[in-house]
Amino acid sequence: MIDPWYSSTILYADWGLRLVFAARVLLRRAPVPVPVALAWLVVLLSLPFAGWIAYLMFGEPRLGLWRAKRFGRLAEEMDQRAARLWAHRSEEGDAANPVNAQIAALGTAVGGLPPLRGNKLRLLADSEQMLDALIADIDSAREHVHILVYIWQASGGGVLVGEALIRAVARGVECRVLVDAVGSKKFLRSQLRKRMVAAGVEVNAALPVSALRAVFSRLDLRNHRKIAVIDGRVAFSGSQNISDRTFRSKRRAGLGSWIDATLRIEGPAAQALAVVFLIDWQLDSGQDMRQVVRYLPELGRPKDDACIVQVVPSGPGTMPQAIQQAILTTIYSAREELLITTPYFVPDDATKSALRSAAMRGVQVTVVVPEVLDSRLTAAASRSHFLELMEAGVRIALFQGGLLHAKTITADRRIAVVGSANLDMRSFALNFEVTMFIYDDDFSSVVRFLQTDYLGKSVELDLATWRARRWYRVAVDNAAQLLGPLL
Repeated sequence: MIDPWYSSTILYADWGLRLVFAARVLLRRAPVPVPVALAWLVVLLSLPFAGWIAYLMFGEPRLGLWRAKRFGRLAEEMDQRAARLWAHRSEEGDAANPVNAQIAALGTAVGGLPPLRGNKLRLLADSEQMLDALIADIDSAREHVHILVYIWQASGGGVLVGEALIRAVARGVECRVLVDAVGSKKFLRSQLRKRMVAAGVEVNAALPVSALRAVFSRLDLRNHRKIAVIDGRVAFSGSQNISDRTFRSKRRAGLGSWIDATLRIEGPAAQALAVVFLIDWQLDSGQDMRQVVRYLPELGRPKDDACIVQVVPSGPGTMPQAIQQAILTTIYSAREELLITTPYFVPDDATKSALRSAAMRGVQVTVVVPEVLDSRLTAAASRSHFLELMEAGVRIALFQGGLLHAKTITADRRIAVVGSANLDMRSFALNFEVTMFIYDDDFSSVVRFLQTDYLGKSVELDLATWRARRWYRVAVDNAAQLLGPLL
């Protein structure tokens, strides 16, 4: 039998902690969005013990005091060093027109990297095509190869890329690989990793998970970026990890292949991606990478007809919601058409309002998402937003050719956005992401052509049919929406 004194103490302690964390929600220095605050207040005040434990683990994007300060100093220092090199060696882009220039100015302010002129771009929409191009560039590398991904497949295409790095190291090329500790858990424990390390490839885990780290930082903050840089001249970035068409999510069967979009970049924007990698690598490896000039070679004067590309990184710490702010500005700038593809679509109020506003002022807004998603909860939360958006005039289409994983936006065929960030609060506020904004009419049309191909393999939802859904389906989706700010 439990002594009443002990039970009373436990009860008072539980309520004390719940009230302390509830006050924390209301008094945080960075104001919490109202839906997020309400969701956490409900959790804290209704769930004994579990409420404050959940908030302690997931309530705030705690990066860790040391890491946050270190990240801020490194990002500012290395961005400034790189910007001085670009200013000396080539012209920074003016983003071509006043509307684009405003988006570029905001991207520079929130992400730290300017738009850069002089890039040659290739859009890779097939996983095997992307891996073949990457391996060919690794085989041509002379100085260094740097790769950062969320998932590294320990079989198939992952092995082929690993073997290419082993060949590069044998030629004297410096090879560094940074993978997310959670997303690439199997790779980090694999024989492939051991072979790569034994051959001389440096491999590190980003944001490692441990009981000690849980005390100081939030464990579900992940590095979701996809970056590969070869000799500071060529880079790859987009939605594809180091994986091939055989890769499948184990959370749900029958999804089909992941459909991705990746940019191959030759030019200064490849060096902007190199800076993002070097900052992340120094934080997780401890190596001093601040002499960025070593990894940013002379590229010469840009050609007038080459694309202007701006790399916008974001993540907890000094760059929270940088990508979201740049995307919102892009949405509000649209006058004729917005075409969006994303696998995980759980918009916050700001993003949803921007999309509704665009549709109601006459912009043709189309959002393409997978018909079947690997997360049932996220899929339900996504569906809960469809009716409100469709009533405002937004078209919603369900892709049927696999798990559409490409994260792309085109606005008026003048701006294209390709990157790793989804349209959800996890990507905007909790993950480390990177997105490219391309200020070029011709290449925007190339991205839009790919989007229309996705649209051709999709089924558009009918507003009347969606309104007539069974009440229990609506209830389930709306219940999932309540967890949207916490997903």
